[in-house]
Amino acid sequence: MTNSGFHLFDLQVGKVLMGRYRLDETMAHGPLSARFRVHDQESGKDLALELFTSGLFEGPGQATFFAERLKAYNAASAGVAVATSSIEVSDGGDVLRFCALPEVNSLRQRLSEEERLPREEVVEMVTRLLEGLAGLHDESMAHGDLKPSNVFVGGGKVVTIEGGVTPGLWRAQHMGARTSLIGTPYYSPLEQFSGEAPDADADLYAVGTLAYEALSGSLPWAGKGYIEVFQSKMEDNPPPLESRAAGIRVGADLERVIRKSIRSRRGDRYGRAQTFLADWKAAGDTTES
Repeated sequence: MTNSGFHLFDLQVGKVLMGRYRLDETMAHGPLSARFRVHDQESGKDLALELFTSGLFEGPGQATFFAERLKAYNAASAGVAVATSSIEVSDGGDVLRFCALPEVNSLRQRLSEEERLPREEVVEMVTRLLEGLAGLHDESMAHGDLKPSNVFVGGGKVVTIEGGVTPGLWRAQHMGARTSLIGTPYYSPLEQFSGEAPDADADLYAVGTLAYEALSGSLPWAGKGYIEVFQSKMEDNPPPLESRAAGIRVGADLERVIRKSIRSRRGDRYGRAQTFLADWKAAGDTTES
């Protein structure tokens, strides 16, 4: 192995990785990975690259183990995630996941432009997310990082990106089931603040938070910092959705389902995507109850 691995500060637009993939745009930087738009010079296709540099791993063996975990996740997540074209391990021990580019805008971009989404579109978005997560959870896997920048919705399409990363990386690094909270605390349940790894329950909690935000244009939790958000979540009583903006018509049944999905205690929330989905579909059929 002659390559010592990629360094994020060296990854400039125009650089070619692995003799094939030209970096065209830096899309995002996170605590564990960076995302780029790349052009595959062999196939002529534009792709999204999620790069996990070798510094995250203790050696090539861990990088290979993590790549295999990502492959297993992507095989199980076809109902909820963008298609993955390939997962590669470089000579230097970096893991590269090449995915299709989402064809629609992220929920974050939609909300920044439109403030909130129509009720019918939110009902469809959550339905599709829960359908995809049900299959994923049946395989004992979780997305682990659902948030508006990772969910893309529009034109009848709903897909996610960057799934399966956090739990798989923890296991690759022998960190076990606990570590510090990684990601945006607004979309994480209370148990993750104490270091629990995200699981199926955390995915369902995030879906409920996304539903609240997409319908009302506001997050259910107050505060800007880690401690303030944590304290707000402990109150277990976010404001009614219809109080957040004029003209919102959610319906009492849908409100109850959303509130149940974001309760502070794990045992008070939905434990299975199928149960959440059944209640969601029933409540979504009416606007008033």
